[in-house]
Amino acid sequence: MDQTTTLADALLDDLNDLMDSDEEAEAPPPTQSEPNVKSEPQESSLAAAIDSSAASEMMAATIKQEFSKPPPAAAPKMHLKPSLVAHLNYLSTLDTNQDYQEKSQKEREEEDHHLVVKSNKFLANLADELEKAHGALATAYKPKFPELEELLPNYVQFKNAVRVIWNEIDLTKVNDELNEILNSNQIITISVSGSTTSGRVLTKEELAAVDEAATYMDNLLDVQTKLIEFVEMSMEGLAPSVCALIGPSTAARLIGLVGGLAELTKIPSCNLQVIGQVKQNSSSRAGMSNASTKRHVGVVADCDLVKSVPKQMQKKALKLVSAKLALAARFDFVNADSGRTRSANTGLQFRAEIEHKFEKLLEPDRAPVLKALPKPDLTVKKRRGGKRMRRWKDRFEETAMMKQANTRAFSSQQGEYGDDAMGITMGLLDTADTGGAIRKTTEKRKMRQANSKASRKRAMQMAQQTRNNDGLASSVVFSQSTSMELVNPDANKNRVKEANKKWFSENAGFQSALPKK
Repeated sequence: MDQTTTLADALLDDLNDLMDSDEEAEAPPPTQSEPNVKSEPQESSLAAAIDSSAASEMMAATIKQEFSKPPPAAAPKMHLKPSLVAHLNYLSTLDTNQDYQEKSQKEREEEDHHLVVKSNKFLANLADELEKAHGALATAYKPKFPELEELLPNYVQFKNAVRVIWNEIDLTKVNDELNEILNSNQIITISVSGSTTSGRVLTKEELAAVDEAATYMDNLLDVQTKLIEFVEMSMEGLAPSVCALIGPSTAARLIGLVGGLAELTKIPSCNLQVIGQVKQNSSSRAGMSNASTKRHVGVVADCDLVKSVPKQMQKKALKLVSAKLALAARFDFVNADSGRTRSANTGLQFRAEIEHKFEKLLEPDRAPVLKALPKPDLTVKKRRGGKRMRRWKDRFEETAMMKQANTRAFSSQQGEYGDDAMGITMGLLDTADTGGAIRKTTEKRKMRQANSKASRKRAMQMAQQTRNNDGLASSVVFSQSTSMELVNPDANKNRVKEANKKWFSENAGFQSALPKK
C-alpha cells in the first residue's frame, strides 16, 4: 500500500509541475506603463489555477482509489467454464433425462441438431485453446529441450514426449517409453538432437510449471474426446447420407471444422478436399522425415473409401469422394430444413457408385488381341490396257540374253556334270552353234526406252556409234581455212633438255639471270 501511495503522490506531483509550467507559459508579461495595476486577464488566470488544483486533487483521489483495488481474479480455465461444464453434464444425463424422452421424434431431432452445433462451437474453441496450451507448454519446457517443439509438431505427441523425457539428460534411458508413442525415425531424430542440445536441467519451479501446462492439456483433450464421441453418435441422425458415405468419425471431424451442416453445404467439392490439412512448413517436417504431412489432403482423405485404393490412385479417389460428399451434405441439409424424413439411401447410392468406379479403375489392362493376318489374295489382278501399260511392260521386258541364258537345249550336256545337275549353267549361251546369235544386229523397239529428253539424246549417241563400227571413220572435219600439220613430239623434249644444260649442267658457272644491257 505504501508503494501504491508513493506512486500516486509522484503522479500528482508531475501533474502539478505540468500545471505550473502551462500557467507560466500562458501568463502575459506586465506592461511598463501600468506596473501596479492588475488587469482582468490576470484575475481569470488565477481562478483557472484554483480550478486546476481542485481537478488535480480529484484526479489524485481517483488514482489512489484505482490502485487500492484488489487485482482482478484470473479467468477460469477453458475446461472449467460454467457453460462448457453445464453442456457436458447435460450430455451425460441425456439418456436418463425424462423431459428429453417425452418429446416427439421431430423435437428430439431438432434438439440433437442444436446440441451438435453447440458441441462443434465448443470443439472449435477447444482447438484454439489447445494451441495456446501447447505454446505455453513449449515455452515452459524450452530451457530443457528447445529443439523438441520443431521435431514434434503434433501437440499430443509433444505433450506425451515431455511426460516421458521430463528432466532426463540421457535420452537413451527412455527409448522404450518413447517407442510406445513415436516412430523410429522420430526417436532417432530426438536422440541425436538431445545429445547436442543446449538445454539444461529444470528447477523445481520450472518443473511445476511444465506439469501444470501438461495437466491442462490433458484436461482439454479429455473434454474434446467427450464432445467428439457425442457428435459421432449424433451424426447418423443429423447427416445420415454423409455418415454413410465417409463414416461418422470423419463426418464429425469435418462438420466440427466447418462449423455445422449448413456451413458444409456452402463449400464446393474442390475445397472439401483440403479442409483440415497440415500445411508443409519447417516445423511440420518432424526433423528428418516428412511422412506426417500430405500435400493438398485434408480430413476427407482419412475415410475408408479413399484408403481402400492403392496410394497412386488416392488422389483421384479423393476427388470422386469430395464431389459426392458435397451432394450428400446438401441432400441432408434440405431434408433437415424442410422437416422431411432423413435417410441414408442417397449416401449408400453414392458409395455404391464410387466403389463401382474404383473397381473399374483397379481392373488390369486387357492383353492385346493377336489378330490373324487376312487371307492373301492369290488371284492376279487385271490391269487395264492402253499405251501407258504397254510402255511399262516393254520397259521391264526380259532381254534376249536373259532369254537365251534361261533356255536349255534338249538332250545336251553343258559344262561339267555337277553344275549341269544343279542348274548352274548359262543355257544356250554356252553352245557354240547358237551362242553367237546374241551378236546379231537386232532392231530396237521404240517402246523399249522411256520417252524423255535424256533418253532420246542417249539413243542418238548410241545410234551414231553403231554406224561407225569399221574403225576407219573419223570425227575430224577439214574445211578450206584449216589444214593438218604433222608435228614431231620429241622436238619439244630436246628444246627443254638444251635449256637445262645451259643452266644446270656441271660445267656451268655463276651467271646472272638479268638481261644483258
